[in-house]
Amino acid sequence: MPLSAGGGARAPGLRTFVQAILAIAVVLGVISCVLGFVRSVRDVERFEAEVGDCVAGETEADVRIVACEDPAARRRVVDSATRPSPVTDDILNEVCSGAPLADDVFWKTLQDGTVLILCLESLKP
Repeated sequence: MPLSAGGGARAPGLRTFVQAILAIAVVLGVISCVLGFVRSVRDVERFEAEVGDCVAGETEADVRIVACEDPAARRRVVDSATRPSPVTDDILNEVCSGAPLADDVFWKTLQDGTVLILCLESLKP
């Protein structure tokens, strides 16, 4: 049975609906990315590890504070300081010289331009 002339009218309506859903999904994706970026900037501002905290991660981008019982924990903070930017190797060594357990150092420039220096002790695997 042949279709009547108006029988194909549903396809454009369905196409418009699908396009609207895709547009909404794209907008939600962009919003999600922007919020993720804002959260990451806020986390940089708030990165306040204290002596006794444990950290996971290997690079500045992925270092985060975790519970010391967390299997991802790799190091424990044994000393910390904040210094004006820029930091040099001499400054890093000076800050951590009073922490004999420290076998690693991590530093991160905070949004206010100061540098957080953490003297870290490696945890046994």
